[in-house]
Amino acid sequence: MDSNALFYKIQKESVTTEDYIKWSHFLLANQISTPSLNIISSLSFDDNIFEVEDFFKRALKEIGIQAPTFETSARAYIAYLAINILEDVNSPKIFDLAYKIYRIVVELQYPEDLMEWYNISEMIDQLEYDDVPLEFNNDEVIIKIKNEAKLIL
Repeated sequence: MDSNALFYKIQKESVTTEDYIKWSHFLLANQISTPSLNIISSLSFDDNIFEVEDFFKRALKEIGIQAPTFETSARAYIAYLAINILEDVNSPKIFDLAYKIYRIVVELQYPEDLMEWYNISEMIDQLEYDDVPLEFNNDEVIIKIKNEAKLIL
Protein backbone atom coordinates (compact mmCIF):
# COMPACT_ATOMS: atom_id res chain seq x y z
CA MET A 1 0.00 0.00 0.00
CA ASP A 2 1.47 3.34 -0.98
CA SER A 3 1.59 6.35 1.34
CA ASN A 4 -1.37 8.20 -0.17
CA ALA A 5 -3.63 5.13 0.08
CA LEU A 6 -2.57 4.62 3.69
CA PHE A 7 -3.48 8.23 4.47
CA TYR A 8 -7.01 7.54 3.20
CA LYS A 9 -7.40 4.76 5.77
CA ILE A 10 -5.93 7.03 8.45
CA GLN A 11 -8.38 9.81 7.54
CA LYS A 12 -11.28 7.34 7.65
CA GLU A 13 -10.04 6.00 11.02
CA SER A 14 -9.99 2.46 9.64
CA VAL A 15 -6.22 1.94 9.58
CA THR A 16 -4.81 -1.21 11.14
CA THR A 17 -1.40 -2.41 12.23
CA GLU A 18 -1.41 -4.62 9.14
CA ASP A 19 -1.88 -1.55 6.92
CA TYR A 20 1.16 0.16 8.42
CA ILE A 21 3.26 -2.97 7.98
CA LYS A 22 2.15 -3.41 4.37
CA TRP A 23 2.99 0.25 3.77
CA SER A 24 6.50 -0.27 5.15
CA HIS A 25 7.00 -3.33 2.94
CA PHE A 26 5.84 -1.33 -0.09
CA LEU A 27 8.36 1.44 0.60
CA LEU A 28 11.19 -0.98 1.30
CA ALA A 29 10.41 -2.80 -1.96
CA ASN A 30 10.75 0.60 -3.67
CA GLN A 31 14.22 1.18 -2.22
CA ILE A 32 13.10 3.58 0.53
CA SER A 33 14.57 2.75 3.91
CA THR A 34 14.84 4.51 7.26
CA PRO A 35 15.42 3.19 10.79
CA SER A 36 11.76 3.61 11.80
CA LEU A 37 10.51 2.09 8.54
CA ASN A 38 12.71 -0.94 9.12
CA ILE A 39 11.25 -1.34 12.60
CA ILE A 40 7.68 -1.17 11.28
CA SER A 41 8.45 -3.82 8.68
CA SER A 42 9.66 -6.20 11.39
CA LEU A 43 6.54 -5.90 13.53
CA SER A 44 3.70 -8.39 13.77
CA PHE A 45 0.11 -7.73 12.69
CA ASP A 46 -0.80 -8.38 16.34
CA ASP A 47 1.39 -5.57 17.71
CA ASN A 48 -0.20 -2.60 19.43
CA ILE A 49 -1.33 -0.02 16.86
CA PHE A 50 -0.28 2.88 19.10
CA GLU A 51 3.33 1.70 19.07
CA VAL A 52 3.20 1.25 15.32
CA GLU A 53 1.73 4.74 14.85
CA ASP A 54 4.61 6.20 16.85
CA PHE A 55 7.11 4.57 14.49
CA PHE A 56 4.97 5.66 11.54
CA LYS A 57 5.16 9.32 12.60
CA ARG A 58 8.91 9.00 12.99
CA ALA A 59 9.22 7.37 9.56
CA LEU A 60 7.22 10.19 7.95
CA LYS A 61 9.68 12.72 9.36
CA GLU A 62 12.67 10.62 8.29
CA ILE A 63 11.36 10.29 4.74
CA GLY A 64 9.84 13.77 4.52
CA ILE A 65 6.30 12.68 3.64
CA GLN A 66 3.39 15.01 4.33
CA ALA A 67 -0.29 14.14 4.42
CA PRO A 68 -1.98 14.55 1.00
CA THR A 69 -5.38 16.10 0.34
CA PHE A 70 -8.43 13.95 0.91
CA GLU A 71 -9.06 13.60 -2.82
CA THR A 72 -5.48 12.51 -3.49
CA SER A 73 -5.59 9.91 -0.74
CA ALA A 74 -9.06 8.69 -1.78
CA ARG A 75 -8.00 8.24 -5.40
CA ALA A 76 -4.85 6.43 -4.27
CA TYR A 77 -6.97 4.06 -2.19
CA ILE A 78 -9.24 3.48 -5.20
CA ALA A 79 -6.14 2.49 -7.18
CA TYR A 80 -5.13 0.14 -4.34
CA LEU A 81 -8.58 -1.48 -4.47
CA ALA A 82 -8.37 -1.71 -8.28
CA ILE A 83 -5.12 -3.67 -7.98
CA ASN A 84 -6.85 -6.05 -5.58
CA ILE A 85 -9.73 -6.46 -8.03
CA LEU A 86 -7.35 -7.43 -10.81
CA GLU A 87 -5.58 -9.95 -8.59
CA ASP A 88 -8.76 -11.65 -7.34
CA VAL A 89 -10.93 -14.33 -8.93
CA ASN A 90 -13.57 -14.62 -6.20
CA SER A 91 -16.71 -12.83 -7.44
CA PRO A 92 -18.15 -11.97 -3.99
CA LYS A 93 -14.83 -10.36 -3.03
CA ILE A 94 -14.62 -8.53 -6.37
CA PHE A 95 -18.16 -7.23 -5.83
CA ASP A 96 -17.22 -6.10 -2.31
CA LEU A 97 -14.16 -4.24 -3.63
CA ALA A 98 -16.29 -2.61 -6.34
CA TYR A 99 -18.76 -1.44 -3.68
CA LYS A 100 -15.86 0.02 -1.68
CA ILE A 101 -14.77 1.98 -4.73
CA TYR A 102 -18.34 3.17 -5.27
CA ARG A 103 -18.58 4.40 -1.66
CA ILE A 104 -15.40 6.44 -2.19
CA VAL A 105 -16.88 7.83 -5.41
CA VAL A 106 -19.84 9.02 -3.33
CA GLU A 107 -17.46 10.62 -0.80
CA LEU A 108 -15.74 12.42 -3.68
CA GLN A 109 -19.18 13.67 -4.82
CA TYR A 110 -19.36 11.62 -8.00
CA PRO A 111 -16.45 12.83 -10.13
CA GLU A 112 -17.23 12.31 -13.80
CA ASP A 113 -14.23 10.09 -14.47
CA LEU A 114 -15.43 7.61 -11.80
CA MET A 115 -19.17 7.56 -12.55
CA GLU A 116 -19.02 4.12 -14.11
CA TRP A 117 -18.62 2.75 -10.57
CA TYR A 118 -22.15 3.98 -9.87
CA ASN A 119 -23.42 1.91 -12.81
CA ILE A 120 -21.42 -1.09 -11.60
CA SER A 121 -22.95 -0.84 -8.10
CA GLU A 122 -26.41 -0.76 -9.69
CA MET A 123 -25.61 -3.86 -11.75
CA ILE A 124 -24.38 -5.73 -8.67
CA ASP A 125 -27.56 -4.76 -6.80
CA GLN A 126 -29.68 -6.03 -9.68
CA LEU A 127 -27.80 -9.34 -9.73
CA GLU A 128 -28.25 -9.77 -6.00
CA TYR A 129 -31.78 -8.49 -5.45
CA ASP A 130 -33.83 -8.47 -8.67
CA ASP A 131 -36.00 -11.45 -9.51
CA VAL A 132 -36.47 -10.51 -13.16
CA PRO A 133 -34.30 -11.65 -16.09
CA LEU A 134 -31.38 -9.29 -16.64
CA GLU A 135 -29.51 -8.25 -19.77
CA PHE A 136 -26.22 -9.27 -18.12
CA ASN A 137 -24.90 -12.02 -15.90
CA ASN A 138 -22.39 -12.38 -13.07
CA ASP A 139 -19.43 -13.04 -15.36
CA GLU A 140 -20.18 -10.02 -17.54
CA VAL A 141 -20.30 -7.74 -14.49
CA ILE A 142 -16.96 -9.10 -13.27
CA ILE A 143 -15.44 -8.40 -16.70
CA LYS A 144 -16.83 -4.85 -16.56
CA ILE A 145 -15.41 -4.35 -13.04
CA LYS A 146 -12.00 -5.63 -14.09
CA ASN A 147 -12.00 -3.42 -17.19
CA GLU A 148 -12.83 -0.35 -15.10
CA ALA A 149 -10.13 -1.30 -12.60
CA LYS A 150 -7.60 -1.41 -15.45
CA LEU A 151 -8.64 2.10 -16.52
CA ILE A 152 -7.83 3.42 -13.05
CA LEU A 153 -4.32 2.05 -13.23
